[in-house]
Amino acid sequence: IEAKRTSKDPKIGTQQAKLYADCLEKMTGRRPIMFITNGFETYIWDDLTSPQRKVSGIFSKADLEKLINRRNERKPLDEIPIDDKITDRHYQKEAIRAVCGSIEEGHRKFLIVMATGTGKTRTAASLTDVLSRGGYVTNVLFLADRTALVSQAKDAFKNHLPDMSLCNLLSNREDKNARIVFSTYPTMLNSIDSARNEAGQRLFSPAHFDLIIIDEAHRSIFKKYRAIFEYFDALLVGLTATPRNEVDRNTYDFFELERG
Repeated sequence: IEAKRTSKDPKIGTQQAKLYADCLEKMTGRRPIMFITNGFETYIWDDLTSPQRKVSGIFSKADLEKLINRRNERKPLDEIPIDDKITDRHYQKEAIRAVCGSIEEGHRKFLIVMATGTGKTRTAASLTDVLSRGGYVTNVLFLADRTALVSQAKDAFKNHLPDMSLCNLLSNREDKNARIVFSTYPTMLNSIDSARNEAGQRLFSPAHFDLIIIDEAHRSIFKKYRAIFEYFDALLVGLTATPRNEVDRNTYDFFELERG
Protein backbone atom coordinates (compact mmCIF):
# COMPACT_ATOMS: atom_id res chain seq x y z
CA ILE A 1 0.00 0.00 0.00
CA GLU A 2 1.47 3.34 -1.03
CA ALA A 3 -0.23 6.04 1.06
CA LYS A 4 -0.07 9.73 0.26
CA ARG A 5 -1.29 12.60 2.41
CA THR A 6 -4.93 13.62 1.92
CA SER A 7 -4.04 16.87 0.13
CA LYS A 8 -2.29 14.95 -2.67
CA ASP A 9 -3.55 13.02 -5.67
CA PRO A 10 -2.99 9.36 -4.71
CA LYS A 11 -1.96 8.47 -8.25
CA ILE A 12 1.39 10.21 -7.80
CA GLY A 13 2.33 7.14 -5.74
CA THR A 14 1.91 4.77 -8.68
CA GLN A 15 5.56 4.58 -9.74
CA GLN A 16 6.72 4.22 -6.14
CA ALA A 17 4.27 1.34 -5.55
CA LYS A 18 5.54 -0.35 -8.69
CA LEU A 19 9.16 -0.17 -7.47
CA TYR A 20 8.15 -1.77 -4.14
CA ALA A 21 6.25 -4.47 -6.02
CA ASP A 22 9.31 -5.15 -8.21
CA CYS A 23 11.51 -5.59 -5.10
CA LEU A 24 8.97 -7.81 -3.33
CA GLU A 25 8.61 -9.95 -6.42
CA LYS A 26 12.41 -10.39 -6.58
CA MET A 27 12.47 -11.40 -2.90
CA THR A 28 9.47 -13.73 -2.85
CA GLY A 29 8.93 -14.86 -6.44
CA ARG A 30 5.34 -13.60 -6.32
CA ARG A 31 4.08 -10.22 -7.46
CA PRO A 32 1.92 -8.40 -4.91
CA ILE A 33 -1.25 -6.47 -5.67
CA MET A 34 -0.72 -2.72 -5.24
CA PHE A 35 -2.97 -0.15 -3.58
CA ILE A 36 -2.46 3.59 -3.89
CA THR A 37 -4.46 5.84 -1.56
CA ASN A 38 -4.70 9.27 0.08
CA GLY A 39 -7.27 8.09 2.63
CA PHE A 40 -10.21 9.36 0.55
CA GLU A 41 -9.54 7.78 -2.83
CA THR A 42 -8.09 4.30 -3.21
CA TYR A 43 -6.88 2.61 -6.40
CA ILE A 44 -6.02 -1.05 -6.90
CA TRP A 45 -3.47 -2.16 -9.45
CA ASP A 46 -2.69 -5.76 -10.30
CA ASP A 47 -0.46 -5.05 -13.27
CA LEU A 48 -0.39 -8.73 -14.27
CA THR A 49 -4.11 -8.84 -15.02
CA SER A 50 -5.72 -5.41 -15.40
CA PRO A 51 -5.23 -1.64 -15.47
CA GLN A 52 -5.41 0.48 -12.33
CA ARG A 53 -8.97 1.18 -11.10
CA LYS A 54 -10.75 2.93 -8.27
CA VAL A 55 -12.06 0.81 -5.36
CA SER A 56 -13.89 1.59 -2.14
CA GLY A 57 -11.12 0.44 0.19
CA ILE A 58 -8.17 -1.89 0.85
CA PHE A 59 -9.10 -5.56 0.32
CA SER A 60 -9.02 -8.22 3.04
CA LYS A 61 -6.26 -10.82 3.22
CA ALA A 62 -8.66 -13.56 2.05
CA ASP A 63 -9.77 -11.51 -0.96
CA LEU A 64 -6.18 -10.76 -1.95
CA GLU A 65 -5.32 -14.43 -1.69
CA LYS A 66 -8.26 -15.27 -3.97
CA LEU A 67 -7.16 -12.69 -6.56
CA ILE A 68 -3.52 -13.79 -6.54
CA ASN A 69 -4.39 -17.50 -6.84
CA ARG A 70 -6.76 -16.69 -9.67
CA ARG A 71 -3.91 -15.40 -11.82
CA ASN A 72 -2.80 -19.01 -12.44
CA GLU A 73 -6.25 -20.58 -12.45
CA ARG A 74 -7.68 -18.54 -15.32
CA LYS A 75 -8.17 -20.29 -18.63
CA PRO A 76 -8.77 -18.70 -22.07
CA LEU A 77 -12.53 -18.11 -22.10
CA ASP A 78 -12.97 -18.95 -25.79
CA GLU A 79 -11.83 -22.50 -24.96
CA ILE A 80 -14.57 -23.00 -22.34
CA PRO A 81 -17.55 -24.63 -24.07
CA ILE A 82 -21.00 -23.08 -23.55
CA ASP A 83 -23.36 -25.63 -22.00
CA ASP A 84 -26.11 -26.35 -24.55
CA LYS A 85 -28.39 -27.52 -21.78
CA ILE A 86 -28.50 -23.95 -20.48
CA THR A 87 -28.31 -21.87 -23.67
CA ASP A 88 -28.63 -23.32 -27.14
CA ARG A 89 -29.78 -20.34 -29.21
CA HIS A 90 -27.16 -18.68 -31.37
CA TYR A 91 -27.86 -15.13 -30.18
CA GLN A 92 -27.51 -16.20 -26.52
CA LYS A 93 -24.14 -17.77 -27.27
CA GLU A 94 -23.11 -14.70 -29.23
CA ALA A 95 -23.91 -12.49 -26.22
CA ILE A 96 -21.89 -14.75 -23.91
CA ARG A 97 -18.89 -14.83 -26.26
CA ALA A 98 -19.03 -11.04 -26.71
CA VAL A 99 -18.98 -10.44 -22.94
CA CYS A 100 -16.17 -12.99 -22.45
CA GLY A 101 -14.11 -11.35 -25.20
CA SER A 102 -14.55 -7.92 -23.58
CA ILE A 103 -13.58 -9.28 -20.15
CA GLU A 104 -10.33 -10.64 -21.59
CA GLU A 105 -9.64 -7.21 -23.08
CA GLY A 106 -9.90 -5.74 -19.58
CA HIS A 107 -13.39 -4.22 -19.66
CA ARG A 108 -15.52 -4.50 -16.50
CA LYS A 109 -19.02 -3.29 -17.47
CA PHE A 110 -21.39 -4.92 -19.97
CA LEU A 111 -24.97 -4.34 -21.06
CA ILE A 112 -26.99 -7.17 -22.64
CA VAL A 113 -30.06 -5.91 -24.50
CA MET A 114 -32.49 -8.75 -25.34
CA ALA A 115 -36.21 -8.68 -26.03
CA THR A 116 -38.63 -9.99 -23.41
CA GLY A 117 -38.95 -13.78 -23.55
CA THR A 118 -35.63 -14.39 -25.30
CA GLY A 119 -33.95 -15.86 -22.21
CA LYS A 120 -32.02 -13.10 -20.43
CA THR A 121 -31.87 -14.95 -17.10
CA ARG A 122 -30.84 -18.14 -18.87
CA THR A 123 -28.09 -16.24 -20.70
CA ALA A 124 -26.91 -14.77 -17.38
CA ALA A 125 -26.81 -18.27 -15.82
CA SER A 126 -24.84 -19.63 -18.77
CA LEU A 127 -22.40 -16.71 -18.63
CA THR A 128 -21.92 -17.36 -14.89
CA ASP A 129 -21.21 -21.01 -15.71
CA VAL A 130 -18.57 -20.15 -18.35
CA LEU A 131 -16.83 -17.54 -16.16
CA SER A 132 -16.86 -19.91 -13.21
CA ARG A 133 -15.31 -22.80 -15.17
CA GLY A 134 -12.85 -20.35 -16.72
CA GLY A 135 -11.57 -19.37 -13.27
CA TYR A 136 -12.77 -15.77 -13.50
CA VAL A 137 -15.55 -15.71 -10.89
CA THR A 138 -16.23 -17.44 -7.59
CA ASN A 139 -19.02 -15.39 -5.97
CA VAL A 140 -21.91 -13.83 -7.87
CA LEU A 141 -24.58 -11.31 -6.84
CA PHE A 142 -27.88 -11.14 -8.75
CA LEU A 143 -29.83 -7.93 -8.10
CA ALA A 144 -33.47 -7.30 -9.03
CA ASP A 145 -35.80 -4.50 -7.98
CA ARG A 146 -38.74 -6.68 -6.92
CA THR A 147 -39.04 -9.61 -4.51
CA ALA A 148 -40.87 -11.76 -7.08
CA LEU A 149 -38.08 -11.26 -9.64
CA VAL A 150 -35.48 -12.28 -7.05
CA SER A 151 -37.31 -15.57 -6.38
CA GLN A 152 -37.87 -16.26 -10.09
CA ALA A 153 -34.20 -15.68 -10.88
CA LYS A 154 -33.09 -17.97 -8.05
CA ASP A 155 -35.41 -20.75 -9.28
CA ALA A 156 -34.09 -20.38 -12.83
CA PHE A 157 -30.45 -20.54 -11.69
CA LYS A 158 -31.25 -23.56 -9.53
CA ASN A 159 -32.53 -25.40 -12.62
CA HIS A 160 -29.61 -24.42 -14.84
CA LEU A 161 -26.76 -24.63 -12.29
CA PRO A 162 -27.78 -27.42 -9.89
CA ASP A 163 -24.25 -27.80 -8.47
CA MET A 164 -23.90 -24.18 -7.29
CA SER A 165 -24.92 -23.09 -3.79
CA LEU A 166 -27.59 -20.35 -3.90
CA CYS A 167 -29.02 -17.92 -1.36
CA ASN A 168 -32.04 -15.63 -1.46
CA LEU A 169 -30.90 -12.83 0.84
CA LEU A 170 -34.53 -11.90 1.59
CA SER A 171 -34.88 -15.17 3.51
CA ASN A 172 -32.98 -15.24 6.80
CA ARG A 173 -32.81 -19.02 6.78
CA GLU A 174 -30.38 -19.32 3.89
CA ASP A 175 -26.60 -19.44 3.98
CA LYS A 176 -25.18 -16.05 3.03
CA ASN A 177 -21.86 -17.74 2.17
CA ALA A 178 -23.44 -19.30 -0.94
CA ARG A 179 -21.68 -18.92 -4.30
CA ILE A 180 -24.61 -17.02 -5.85
CA VAL A 181 -26.60 -14.52 -3.77
CA PHE A 182 -29.94 -13.10 -4.97
CA SER A 183 -31.24 -9.86 -3.51
CA THR A 184 -33.19 -6.63 -3.91
CA TYR A 185 -31.24 -3.37 -3.67
CA PRO A 186 -32.37 -2.25 -0.17
CA THR A 187 -31.68 -5.70 1.34
CA MET A 188 -28.19 -5.74 -0.18
CA LEU A 189 -27.43 -2.23 1.10
CA ASN A 190 -28.43 -3.25 4.64
CA SER A 191 -26.49 -6.51 4.42
CA ILE A 192 -23.23 -4.76 3.53
CA ASP A 193 -23.31 -3.25 7.03
CA SER A 194 -25.02 -6.02 8.96
CA ALA A 195 -23.84 -9.39 7.57
CA ARG A 196 -20.77 -10.68 9.46
CA ASN A 197 -18.51 -13.70 9.12
CA GLU A 198 -17.35 -15.94 12.00
CA ALA A 199 -14.54 -13.55 12.85
CA GLY A 200 -17.02 -10.70 13.20
CA GLN A 201 -15.82 -8.87 10.07
CA ARG A 202 -18.02 -7.77 7.20
CA LEU A 203 -19.03 -10.82 5.20
CA PHE A 204 -19.64 -8.77 2.05
CA SER A 205 -16.24 -7.13 1.70
CA PRO A 206 -15.54 -4.87 -1.34
CA ALA A 207 -14.04 -7.82 -3.26
CA HIS A 208 -16.48 -10.51 -2.06
CA PHE A 209 -18.40 -10.64 -5.37
CA ASP A 210 -16.57 -11.14 -8.65
CA LEU A 211 -19.65 -10.63 -10.82
CA ILE A 212 -22.82 -8.60 -10.26
CA ILE A 213 -25.79 -9.22 -12.57
CA ILE A 214 -28.30 -6.37 -12.69
CA ASP A 215 -31.79 -7.34 -13.82
CA GLU A 216 -33.87 -4.67 -15.62
CA ALA A 217 -30.76 -2.53 -15.61
CA HIS A 218 -32.42 0.46 -17.28
CA ARG A 219 -34.63 1.21 -14.28
CA SER A 220 -32.74 0.21 -11.21
CA ILE A 221 -29.13 1.32 -11.18
CA PHE A 222 -29.38 4.95 -10.24
CA LYS A 223 -30.05 7.23 -7.30
CA LYS A 224 -29.25 5.86 -3.84
CA TYR A 225 -28.48 2.30 -4.98
CA ARG A 226 -25.50 3.41 -6.98
CA ALA A 227 -23.60 3.10 -3.69
CA ILE A 228 -23.72 -0.70 -4.07
CA PHE A 229 -21.75 -0.52 -7.33
CA GLU A 230 -19.30 1.98 -5.88
CA TYR A 231 -18.70 -0.28 -2.88
CA PHE A 232 -18.20 -3.63 -4.64
CA ASP A 233 -15.31 -4.17 -7.04
CA ALA A 234 -16.92 -6.60 -9.48
CA LEU A 235 -17.63 -7.21 -13.15
CA LEU A 236 -21.06 -5.68 -13.88
CA VAL A 237 -23.47 -7.27 -16.35
CA GLY A 238 -26.73 -5.40 -16.95
CA LEU A 239 -29.76 -7.12 -18.48
CA THR A 240 -32.49 -5.09 -20.16
CA ALA A 241 -35.35 -5.68 -22.60
CA THR A 242 -35.81 -2.00 -23.38
CA PRO A 243 -35.01 -1.48 -27.07
CA ARG A 244 -31.64 0.07 -27.62
CA ASN A 245 -32.79 3.46 -28.76
CA GLU A 246 -35.08 3.80 -25.74
CA VAL A 247 -32.52 2.99 -23.06
CA ASP A 248 -31.82 6.36 -21.48
CA ARG A 249 -28.48 8.09 -21.67
CA ASN A 250 -27.78 7.31 -18.00
CA THR A 251 -27.82 3.59 -18.71
CA TYR A 252 -25.24 3.93 -21.46
CA ASP A 253 -23.12 6.24 -19.29
CA PHE A 254 -23.29 3.84 -16.36
CA PHE A 255 -22.01 0.95 -18.47
CA GLU A 256 -19.45 3.23 -20.14
CA LEU A 257 -20.92 2.71 -23.60
CA GLU A 258 -21.61 5.04 -26.47
CA ARG A 259 -25.27 5.99 -26.78
CA GLY A 260 -27.08 3.37 -28.88
